[in-house]
Amino acid sequence: MGMKTKRITQEIIVIGAGMGGLTAAALLARDGYSVTVLEAAHVAGGCSSSYYRKGYIFESGATTLIGFDENQPLRRLEDELGISIPKTELNPSMSVHMNGNTITRWQDRRKWIDEAASQFGEKAAQIQFWEKAFDISDVVWKVSGRNPLFPPVSNSDWLALFRNNPLDARILPNAFKSVKQAAIDCGLSNQDFFRFLDEQLIISAQSLSHETPFIFGAPAITYTNYTNYSVPGGLLEMVKKITGYIESKGGRVLVKEKVLSIGQDNEGYNVFTSKKRNYTASKVISNLPVWNMENITTGAIQEYFKDQASRYEKAWGAFTMGVVTDDVYDKNMTLHHQIVLNDGAEIPGLDAGSVFASFSAPGDHQRAPEGSRVLNISAHAYPDFWFGLNGDYEAVKKRTEEKILKILKERLPGFGNSEIKLAFSATPVSWSNWVYRKKGRVGGIPQSMARSLLDWTPNQTPFQGLYLCGDTVYPGQGIPGVTLSGFNVYYRFKKNYKNKAVH
Repeated sequence: MGMKTKRITQEIIVIGAGMGGLTAAALLARDGYSVTVLEAAHVAGGCSSSYYRKGYIFESGATTLIGFDENQPLRRLEDELGISIPKTELNPSMSVHMNGNTITRWQDRRKWIDEAASQFGEKAAQIQFWEKAFDISDVVWKVSGRNPLFPPVSNSDWLALFRNNPLDARILPNAFKSVKQAAIDCGLSNQDFFRFLDEQLIISAQSLSHETPFIFGAPAITYTNYTNYSVPGGLLEMVKKITGYIESKGGRVLVKEKVLSIGQDNEGYNVFTSKKRNYTASKVISNLPVWNMENITTGAIQEYFKDQASRYEKAWGAFTMGVVTDDVYDKNMTLHHQIVLNDGAEIPGLDAGSVFASFSAPGDHQRAPEGSRVLNISAHAYPDFWFGLNGDYEAVKKRTEEKILKILKERLPGFGNSEIKLAFSATPVSWSNWVYRKKGRVGGIPQSMARSLLDWTPNQTPFQGLYLCGDTVYPGQGIPGVTLSGFNVYYRFKKNYKNKAVH
């Protein structure tokens, strides 16, 4: 290559410090393995992190945080590592502004069913639908924790799957029925309710109610009925707790060290980075999206990832904004707001029907000084639109920003009475530069009725010692999902190397 490289021998390399990679690294470090995490960005966390700008702390995206209830992966992570992630409970977790009404997403299940019935009618059908959704969701969380070797890649995986789930197989038919069809089967017919389901699913499953299998859609539409949290100081504080644990166990988390290539030889893997270091490791766990992997691999490995990536060409990006205003808001207001756009309210570059806004908590003066509040705004966008603008990019970006601010002034409680102190925006182009995801795709792979339960990129590749986690590997989206993928790859690793001595 015409440059001097420093050769470093390492037992396990984890590529990417998102929550999937950090979870796997922390569990392996706990077990005594020598682990180094390589992260391209200047801070760890990926899409589950925070950044500092002009005196304020913004989240990487407008996001909610669940996963600490029974059978959920963040609680398991705390229990297994013996740590406590800093968090403050939110209740209610979210408000949805739709058709001139505010729909409160109450955590209490009975209270939420009453709210849905008062907003959309058809109470008996609402009760039937939501009770079924709660049941499926609870089973999915329980089963997902009990079956870390999913999707199965060997006969022993299949045997374990059948052995572990003799009673819970009753929910499997819901893999072949969409959320919308499940609602219709319960007697629901209100078109506004179907629109509501669409907008709930687009922010959690990345797809609409007629596209999302009910077995995955049930946890997605009921996430507000589990305990939701905010993290004082931003999600980076959660990430710091986990990276601190890894380092306390002798592991390393190296930021601003982008992986440029992965090669395989008889000794294992050579991982070359932007800091002109060449790491050699017998095992590699990649937290990168499958779309990125084809660009940093060669030969048979590259062909494998080309095939995997080609199966998931449709994926979302995001148009996001960071906004700071003076604090004029009701202290009891929910922190998370979804604004469902009116029919015909087209915004250039946005391709979904809602805008999501998250506030910093009142009194969280790590993120904003007293008298100010930070907002993160997010909306779905197709990346190809933004990458194809060329000379019109800045003008279209500015128009989109202005239209979003206009909608917030009109429909977000209190925002119209506030003074905007700072506002800036980012597109999928920005995200590709921030978190190095190809085309700025974020949020994972959209759910699809055409996609089999078994048709996921598995965490074990055909190449010995090369593993995957993150939001393009089962189970996909969200902080709990990618955390679970980190658990799954850890258990896969331990199964394959169960006789290996721990250093």
